[in-house]
Amino acid sequence: LKLESCFPCQFNDCPNLLSASSMSWLLATFSALVGAVPAPNFGVSVWQSHAPEPNELVVAVDLDLCSNKATFTNNRCPSDTRVACWSSNSTADWWCLGKAMAGPRAASGLPWDVACAAESYAGACAYGTGARERHSPLLPKLLSWEDAISMAEATLKLMSQEKKTSLLQGTGWEPTKWWFDLPKYFYVGNTPAMPEIGLPSLNMQDATDGFRTYWTELSGTVTVWPSILAMAATWDPIAVQDFAVAVGQEFRGKGANVILGPGVQVQRVARNGRSFEYFAGDDPYLGSELTRAYVKGVQSQGVLGIVKHWVFNSQETRRGEENSVVDNKTAHELYFPPFVAAIEAGVGGAMCSYNKVDGQYSCSNSYILNDVLKGELGFQGFVQSDWWAVHEPSFVQGLDQEMPGQATELFLSPSNTSQHPQRVDEAATRILAAMYKVNLHETSSCSPPNCSEWFVRNVTTSSHKALTKSLATDSIVLLKNEESLLPISKSVKKIAIIGSVADSESYDPAGATQGLGLQWWSGDYYSGGGSGHLTSNVTSALQGLSARAALEGIEVIASASDNLTAAEEAARQADLAIVVVGATSGESVDRPNLTLDRQGDDLVAAVAAISGTKTIVLMQICGAVLMPWRGSVGSILSLFLGGEATGQSWAAVLFGDVSPSGRLPLMMPETEADSIPPSSEDNVVYSEGLATSYRNTSWKAAYPFGHGLSYSQFRYSTPKVVECPYKHFTSSPVLCIKSTVENIGSRPSRTVPQLYLEFPPEAEQPVAILKGFQKTAILQPQDSADVVFPLTERDLSFWKGGWKRVNRATAHLALSSANFLDSVLIELPEQTTTTVSSPPLSLSHSWKAALLPLFGAYVLAL
Repeated sequence: LKLESCFPCQFNDCPNLLSASSMSWLLATFSALVGAVPAPNFGVSVWQSHAPEPNELVVAVDLDLCSNKATFTNNRCPSDTRVACWSSNSTADWWCLGKAMAGPRAASGLPWDVACAAESYAGACAYGTGARERHSPLLPKLLSWEDAISMAEATLKLMSQEKKTSLLQGTGWEPTKWWFDLPKYFYVGNTPAMPEIGLPSLNMQDATDGFRTYWTELSGTVTVWPSILAMAATWDPIAVQDFAVAVGQEFRGKGANVILGPGVQVQRVARNGRSFEYFAGDDPYLGSELTRAYVKGVQSQGVLGIVKHWVFNSQETRRGEENSVVDNKTAHELYFPPFVAAIEAGVGGAMCSYNKVDGQYSCSNSYILNDVLKGELGFQGFVQSDWWAVHEPSFVQGLDQEMPGQATELFLSPSNTSQHPQRVDEAATRILAAMYKVNLHETSSCSPPNCSEWFVRNVTTSSHKALTKSLATDSIVLLKNEESLLPISKSVKKIAIIGSVADSESYDPAGATQGLGLQWWSGDYYSGGGSGHLTSNVTSALQGLSARAALEGIEVIASASDNLTAAEEAARQADLAIVVVGATSGESVDRPNLTLDRQGDDLVAAVAAISGTKTIVLMQICGAVLMPWRGSVGSILSLFLGGEATGQSWAAVLFGDVSPSGRLPLMMPETEADSIPPSSEDNVVYSEGLATSYRNTSWKAAYPFGHGLSYSQFRYSTPKVVECPYKHFTSSPVLCIKSTVENIGSRPSRTVPQLYLEFPPEAEQPVAILKGFQKTAILQPQDSADVVFPLTERDLSFWKGGWKRVNRATAHLALSSANFLDSVLIELPEQTTTTVSSPPLSLSHSWKAALLPLFGAYVLAL
């Protein structure tokens, strides 16, 4: 809603504060312009654009002066920021905006609670408890696949064979003496534009935590967002969608219309050099829910998503040679689900991986590409190779687009195109349909080499900087907090900040292309290395914590090195010792072990010997790490490469501005033996089947999957089966599990209740597995909220030559994979058929309405 468009002048041009009468005029004018209808009055001013549905959340637009708020205080809003307020709850949730920021903020669409965290906003501040239920913002509706394919088929009739084949291979990369080089201001992937028939070029750019800053001069022109693994640690699909929308906006601002992501591989190897790039962490259900939100968010901005890497790309060691051998049950239950979620969300492309599958390279494997991905899973977009991943004939085998365009003889030889014209048409149609589905023909902006103006644009915004801080903060996981050491109390007068990672710099590979050794794959403690690396001005832990400490009048003793003597001396002088350690990694190389970089274990042990349980350890890490010192320190927190706002995020949590709400998306093993190492063998056999991470009962966790603490405590009611609320009907649940959570502590906080299903022995599941989670809104002390877990036909099924639904299961309400609370037993009618297709069975509303009462009779509470 661009409220400023109704004003006689823009917010930042208006010389005086608005009077109450002016606000009333504005509201009336705005209501008339949008065709609003009368709605019940919440006490201030209310509008809505249509007649409300039953039980619909009615939104209030509050244009009252900030000073009229009952909770207004001068010390929270500077005097020059009291211009306008609006909110979804006019009596509780509200904020003040400065004249310079009111207009942009009105149009930004940020969630209400982000404004409070935005130090760059001129005094923006928020009050209140937040909505009882959090809702994803409405996104533009994209074209259906059916309509997109119809448009593609019509365009195909206008294309010559040459035009068709130009869609199927990349351009731009130039051979050099040693390898290939990317010309300045070309995207990492490019196809030519065809303006005569209205087709834009495909401008593809890498993305793990934002638009890849391939050249040094791009540094600072984009936001360095938290890593994908950090976003997984939020356990929050709404936050992931907000993230994806913002990343999509920056891609569009840079002239790119294809994002080479998301990465959704479920982690098998804890030392995987690319763990930080993947949404799934250790679990297919977590990965599926977050992947679905990301794809919808980024493609809503007119940027085509490419889900990767299909498939079984579980390690970087010998990634271009190793042959992954995976049984059908493990594939369908553990590794396929996030890809299925991306397909269900309408993803336009899928990238095949470097490795072999059952003896054939993934990009040349007809069974994996045609029978499974395009056939069984129903993928309607196009398959694209990873860069230089084509080593065998692949065109007839199902590959639709070869990147970056350097394998013509293996992919698009004249014999291929002349002998298989229908295959050319199929591949071109798939690419065209994906372009039309995401509306690229109307939203694309430039074609290389004429994109330099777009490349150098600064597409960061105050809104995005506020959001990246909020997201990084939400991803921080509090692993341990002995005797409530955190948040830092008012009695603390001196803190020591120790470790070279505390003030480490952002690494700039300076245009090093793929394959050029150390420069190519090196990461830092804000962004991982390789094709997803970003460089920018970052706020280090030392900078962020020092700035926040100054506001509290706390002295900072800094020892930003790994010198043990200096660290011990700093710890002796301080009331609290904060040790900042890290582990980073990069594409093409797996980590040699799970220990911290820069002798971080020795540093923590040395400080803990002085400060004991007054030691706080902050870990800026790329994945799982070992913590042999965890018993000797007071607090441990992890941040999975948090991007440019790392220091601000640490400060927000440590000083109690925000209660930590992140949860581990992976298991922190107790020892190296409690994980799978990368293999150097030709054949990598997934002999463990489903028994990875928390699903392996022989492994010990230092901290289990799903674990995370807050600054408050919560009480959960016994779960029970209920009729699913209307809002869940789009996912066609069979039944829903409900519990009520209450904040019984003293601080506003969020929590993440989880649901694990224990199947009968016939399912051959090693343990109860995650099948539901919900991140609550901020709950005030003594406040409560209902959490509902919808369970679909697929959630209640296992793979045995096809999908088979169980007849009974035990649903465990849990705080992590190792901390179960109450349970409920579900018994279902006998199922006589087996569902073979991978997309979930769709149940109509009327079917479900008749079914739920029947199921209710079979449910027993334990």
